[in-house]
Amino acid sequence: MSSSISSTSSASQSAQAQSGASTVLNQSQTLGQDAFLQLLVAQLQNQDPLQPQDNTQMVAQLAQFSALEQMTDVANTDSQILSAVQSLQSVTSVAFEHQLIGTNISVDDGSGNTVTGQVSSIKISNGEPQVVVNGTSYPLSQVVQMS
Repeated sequence: MSSSISSTSSASQSAQAQSGASTVLNQSQTLGQDAFLQLLVAQLQNQDPLQPQDNTQMVAQLAQFSALEQMTDVANTDSQILSAVQSLQSVTSVAFEHQLIGTNISVDDGSGNTVTGQVSSIKISNGEPQVVVNGTSYPLSQVVQMS
């Protein structure tokens, strides 16, 4: 076992020397897909021909590489789906807020009192929508009733 680790370490050092030694670790200091492939290739290039690597270990490493590649693809797909959902939520929110103009609502003014009136406009403050009732703007989260 220790000879496997030392040969892998030696292979890693050889791979770094051959590739310029700067791209094995990415910016987050974790092994990525490219680094894993570089280590695997270096290990194959530097293995002892009289005592080659066990086939089961080789298959296990290839399976790990395949799993890593699939997890990377899933992460990329999740990121794209999250972006699409956030975009859809933004569009839906703007459409909802626009429909409130002219609607009679009741809002909590923050001190426990309820203010009732007609929404005259929608104001965006710090990226948050606010309804304007009787000349005063209130966060949309303080709306307690619509009629």
